[in-house]
Amino acid sequence: MMLFFTADLHFGDNETIERESRPFEDISEFTDAVIANINKVASSEDILYVLGDWINYNSINHPELEGCKKIFEISKRMNPKVILVLGNNEERIVRDKYDGNFQKMRSDLISLGFEDVLKEGDIEINGEPIHLIHCPVDRKEGCINLFGHTHRGTGLWKPFGLNVGIDLNFFRPFSEKDIIFLLETKREWWDKDANCMCM
Repeated sequence: MMLFFTADLHFGDNETIERESRPFEDISEFTDAVIANINKVASSEDILYVLGDWINYNSINHPELEGCKKIFEISKRMNPKVILVLGNNEERIVRDKYDGNFQKMRSDLISLGFEDVLKEGDIEINGEPIHLIHCPVDRKEGCINLFGHTHRGTGLWKPFGLNVGIDLNFFRPFSEKDIIFLLETKREWWDKDANCMCM
């Protein structure tokens, strides 16, 4: 079994395609490409953690519940088991469509194909404690945090962890092997080089 990580997919409409200058004609082409990229590397034995913003849901784009469910059902097209950590877009759906009832939304998403839905998570990679969140401001001290939310805006590396957003890995998920390599690079170079620390 291999673990994979990504964030900020924003399935459902073209807003993020345009805002982030993603090199796709529309959300349909983006969705198909992301699914193909995931399925090339991940099998049904693997787990994909999506660290928030599976769906694009905000004041501009706010489909009805049935429309949201169709977007969540995209998980069924992916080989790996998908575990979603809530992002701010999903939090809005909990608020607007489920009257604040996270467990009801979680139950619905599991029935729509997700392995699980979490508010945050803790795992280990290579004996390393890893905290899974969407917004980096919610990081936990004393461990490596994997996060999303900022797209390309804050880059891949922070002293407290790594941004696993889809825009930062050529629209492919990061594998746990990628994370191990990046953590070694972080510790041996980025965390020590004064030129990297000038932020």
